[in-house]
Amino acid sequence: MKYESVPCGLILCSSEVNNVALTGIGRMQAGNRTASTYDGIRREAGISLTELLFATAAGLVVLGATLQSLSYFQQRFMKQQYEIAQEQDLRLGLEVLEQELRLAGSGSLTTAAQDTVEFSANLQGLSTRVTAGASLGQTALSVEDGRGWDDRNTIMACWVEGCETLTLARNGQRYLLTVTQPLTRAIPNGAFVVLLNHVRYYSRRDGQGILRLLRQVDGGASVLVKDVKEVRFSYWDENGQAVTQPALVKLVVIEAMLSDRVIRAVREISLRT
Repeated sequence: MKYESVPCGLILCSSEVNNVALTGIGRMQAGNRTASTYDGIRREAGISLTELLFATAAGLVVLGATLQSLSYFQQRFMKQQYEIAQEQDLRLGLEVLEQELRLAGSGSLTTAAQDTVEFSANLQGLSTRVTAGASLGQTALSVEDGRGWDDRNTIMACWVEGCETLTLARNGQRYLLTVTQPLTRAIPNGAFVVLLNHVRYYSRRDGQGILRLLRQVDGGASVLVKDVKEVRFSYWDENGQAVTQPALVKLVVIEAMLSDRVIRAVREISLRT
């Protein structure tokens, strides 16, 4: 019996089968390596995203702490600025009070209370002289210059024999001052005339209960110092004794303390004679 030849022998065909099998195994291994690579990339990407989230959270915490610190320092700075401004207001307010009280002089006080002092003073420095004697019953005074003297202001005319206090009926004119009431005594030529402002310093609480030091001149009031803890006036005579009668006062002492702070200001103001 003869055998016909075939395209390949047993050995050759077996080799080809082996090659095919090996090729399939290689492809499987390559596929496994590719899958492993993708898994590694995914794992690396996952770790990076987690780190990014943690870093972002840490950054937000640091930013929040920084903003909180800035807010604290800003509030502290604003408080310090307010305290400095308050100290300056107190110092300037007491300086104005001292200057105006010295202008008033002894005998010009009308009220001497613990929380209020009232007096008359020529704050604007306006003065003039009578150029023609005024008789009893007149309401007009001939003067050197009456401009700038507003109606309803108080004036005082003084000469050797004494002084007369009057109220202006209208604004002063170039050479004339007109008063509201007829003269009760004659005013001689050459009498010295000054304008008197009615000045009042006092402490009062506002609607929120905050104590303030106020200044009032001829009816118009303004706040000198706000948010003070205490304002107190005391009055002393020429012998250093405490008095309450305005006519006896020679020295005025004012004590003021700012709220929530141990800052006390004291001024002793001697009245000129």
